[in-house]
Amino acid sequence: IDFLLTNALLSDSQKVKKKLVVDENGVDKDKFEQLLTIQKNIKSFVDSGNNLYIHSCIPGNGKTSWAIRLLQAYIHKIWPESPLECRCLFVNVPKFLLELKSNISKHSDYIEFINENILKADLVVWDDIATKSATEFEHEHLLSLIDNRLFENKSNIFTSNINPENLSLLLGDRLASRIKQSKIIEFKGKDKRGVVIT
Repeated sequence: IDFLLTNALLSDSQKVKKKLVVDENGVDKDKFEQLLTIQKNIKSFVDSGNNLYIHSCIPGNGKTSWAIRLLQAYIHKIWPESPLECRCLFVNVPKFLLELKSNISKHSDYIEFINENILKADLVVWDDIATKSATEFEHEHLLSLIDNRLFENKSNIFTSNINPENLSLLLGDRLASRIKQSKIIEFKGKDKRGVVIT
């Protein structure tokens, strides 16, 4: 399990299962229930090539934590019969785009690893997609990777602070259109970063 989590590019802190809680007023309770259903059926979700877009204009209310939880759940389902290879990837999109640009002048092991495994991985989490307007180079690279995964019926989870209707402004019409075909879940709960859960 640790091998698969490490090869998914999760940090040590991201490998730890976090407790996810609904706000006291119950906002997002229905969204959590939908995600719990996906988690319970994560293998069929991934095997069917399903895609998910979790978004909220409020930071820190569980988008990334839920994406990681689903990735962890898939690894826990498949590990007994899995070969020791990359089955999932967690891609922080802003970091990926910075490394991609740096890779032009200086080789990046991170970019090499992603490029080697992005089309083979059963599940990819694209975290914090559309945080800024993409350059033409960045846009074409992301479009190519995501488009090829969708063509191969590979499963993706996208997280973002951007409402789906505004994706075109940051990612262009073609890429936004592909992402918007995902199951869409919007969180409205408050920022929980730094909150101690007892």
